[in-house]
Amino acid sequence: MERLRDRDLLSALVLFVIGAVSLSQAGSDSRNWIFPRLATYVILAAAVVLLARVVIGVITRRAPDFFPWSSEDRRVLVDLLVFGAIVLGYVFVMYGLGFWLASFLMLSLTSLYLTLQKTRNNLIVAVVVPLAACIVAYIVFLHVFYVPLPEERWWAGFR
Repeated sequence: MERLRDRDLLSALVLFVIGAVSLSQAGSDSRNWIFPRLATYVILAAAVVLLARVVIGVITRRAPDFFPWSSEDRRVLVDLLVFGAIVLGYVFVMYGLGFWLASFLMLSLTSLYLTLQKTRNNLIVAVVVPLAACIVAYIVFLHVFYVPLPEERWWAGFR
């Protein structure tokens, strides 16, 4: 039963779930083969490798690699939960605000939250870097990988 707490097994299970959801949501368009499906296959391959490590560990009787837990990890857990809430909000507002505006807001909020020293310069950098990341991602996704992105609804009135 302790083997179920093995770090590799838990990671493999999470990757299998992410891969299965991603694969079920991929469309049949030929552009979906360029990025979403390829990324899904890489995720599933990593899950298979991790699961193979667990099976080999059981066969060779290697001790499971457990997650260490200490009182200092509570802060990390809070950060993880806040980040998860930001990502969940991102998923819900993406179709209303559009991919790029929602991505910029998510990256900015996350960057602002995780900035340790909230000085003026750090806060400016915490907003400028997500803006630059969104501009670079726009160029790479649309003009290099041809990734289809959801249309924003609020922008339709301006076209």
